[in-house]
Amino acid sequence: MTERTIIRYASTSLLNKATAARMLIELGDILARQERADLALTGGTDAAEIYALMGTSDLAASIDWKRVHLWWSDERFVSPEDPERNAKQARDAWFGRLIDKGDLPADHVHEMPADIRTPDQIARASEADDTEALAQAARTYQDEIIRGIGPHGHMDLAVFGVGPDGHYASLFPDRPEALISDETTLVAGVSHSPKLPPLRVTMTTPFIRRTPKVWLFTSTQEKAQAVKEALRDEDNPHVPSSFARGTEQTLWLLDEDAASQLG
Repeated sequence: MTERTIIRYASTSLLNKATAARMLIELGDILARQERADLALTGGTDAAEIYALMGTSDLAASIDWKRVHLWWSDERFVSPEDPERNAKQARDAWFGRLIDKGDLPADHVHEMPADIRTPDQIARASEADDTEALAQAARTYQDEIIRGIGPHGHMDLAVFGVGPDGHYASLFPDRPEALISDETTLVAGVSHSPKLPPLRVTMTTPFIRRTPKVWLFTSTQEKAQAVKEALRDEDNPHVPSSFARGTEQTLWLLDEDAASQLG
C-alpha cells in the first residue's frame, strides 16, 4: 500500500475548487490510458459543492463522459427520492445535467439500492427484517459491480469525506463492517449506524483498497482531531479512515482547519 500524502489548502473554498479540478484532470488521464473510467463517489456537503464545481468547470468539456461510470462508496438505505440520498444530491448538483444533455449515459450511473418498502412495512419491520433487506441490497450492488468490472476488478478512483468520528464511507468506529477483511465481500449492509439514518450500504475496506487512487477530503476544525488520529495510526478500528489506502496513491486533501492538529 502507498504512503499517505497530505495536501493543505488555505480555505474550504480552495480545497473544494482544487479537488474538483483534480478529479476532472484525473478522469482525463484515466481515459487517455484506457477505454473507461470507474469513479466511486461519496456524499456530504463538501462533496456536493465539489460536484457542482465539476459541472461548471471548463475542464469538464475535455471529458468523454460516455466512457465514464459512476458508482457510490456508500449510501443511505432510504426511499429512492429521499433528499438525503448521496446519489440524489450528486444528481441534483452535477451529473443530472450531463444525462439531460446526452453526455453521460443514464445506465452508466450505478446507484446503490434504495429502500423500496412502504412506510408501513418499514414501521413494522423487525431488526431481522432490516438486516435481511440490507443484506439483499448489498448482494444486489456487489453483483452489479461484478457485472461491470469483474470479480477481481477495481474502481479507478475513489473519493471520500471523513467524519468527526474518523469514519469514511459508512464504516464507523468499532463497528463490524469496518473490520471486514474478506476479499470477496465488496459491499456490506450497515444497521444501527451511529450517524442517521441508521440503515446504510457501504463498500468494504478490502474492495476500496483495490483502487489505484484513493483520495480523502475534509474541512473544518470539527474534523481536526479525527484527521490527526487517522494519520497518526494505520488500520486503527477506532478511526476507520486510517484503513483507507490506494494501490498507487493515497491523498489527504485538507483545509487548514482540518489540518490544524498535524503540526
